[in-house]
Amino acid sequence: MRASSDSAEQREAKQRHAPRPKVEIRRAFWIERRVSEADLKISARPERESVGTPAEAIRKIRVSVRRLAPTLPSWEQRRALSWTDSGGCLQAVAALHRGEPCGFSISSHGTWVEWIVRPFDEFLVPDERLLPLVPVHSASHPCDAAH
Repeated sequence: MRASSDSAEQREAKQRHAPRPKVEIRRAFWIERRVSEADLKISARPERESVGTPAEAIRKIRVSVRRLAPTLPSWEQRRALSWTDSGGCLQAVAALHRGEPCGFSISSHGTWVEWIVRPFDEFLVPDERLLPLVPVHSASHPCDAAH
């Protein structure tokens, strides 16, 4: 038997019609925590993180709020713990399940801490579809050296 000797055009046509690997899309949740000083108008760099479920996103906020609660004035402490232990956090989880953003904030002595969670679609691309990384140049071959 003779091996197939496709022309370049035929090989190209086969590649164009070859099935492409599927890109998986899944819902994820972007958590952002911001701290700002009201009097100084200084805002610290936001902390950001992505998680896979609404419950996980709200759990992270609840843990953080509970950690800060002992440092809050009594009225703000009650409000914060009420949110973490009752309906507020449940409403936030429900909003995320509906695809809506949610958030919570506390203030203490001129410092404002705010958490915002936003749903987004995460695209999981198979490795074979990713572009290769550019090799890092060593010190002996800097990028801007004349060639």
